[in-house]
Amino acid sequence: MKREAKTESTVETWKPSALDARIAVCVLVCLLASNALTALDLRFAVGEMRLDVIQKATACISCLLCCQDTSDASRRAGAMRVLVTAVGAVCGMAVVAIDQLTGSNPWLLAMLMTVGLVATLCLCRMAGAPAFNARIGAISFLLVASTLTGTARLWYAVFRLISTIFGALVTWAVTSLMSRGQVV
Repeated sequence: MKREAKTESTVETWKPSALDARIAVCVLVCLLASNALTALDLRFAVGEMRLDVIQKATACISCLLCCQDTSDASRRAGAMRVLVTAVGAVCGMAVVAIDQLTGSNPWLLAMLMTVGLVATLCLCRMAGAPAFNARIGAISFLLVASTLTGTARLWYAVFRLISTIFGALVTWAVTSLMSRGQVV
């Protein structure tokens, strides 16, 4: 008999929860929105590059990290996510600007990135972010400072922040609707 109970609880952990369903809906909305903008060719041109206004991965990761059991908790998580992403983006943009002014020396950039990383972590904590969230800000910083080259990094920071805000807003809206039973 104990074995059956153990099997049932194991099966229960395999079933998608209401939170899993909300996360999936949020991610779907972000993917569809990004695909729609791409299909309409609404991208931002930086030289020969065309940057997505809503970056799929960034918006979807925002959903994963912001989606909570209640709309209020999702709103708070979203606000924190946007805050730490903004801190990381601003610190990253500062490092990029200095890198551009100094001629893009990779050795100097490594030093600037180290200082920028510490600054990002400290500023996130000063803003009241828990350690885990401060590290998310640091990830944003590292991505902005090192993902692209030249001034495209500045635009990447802007659209990363827009994508994070979009994902947080989608999460809050979906969580609000689903918690009221308006969306199944």
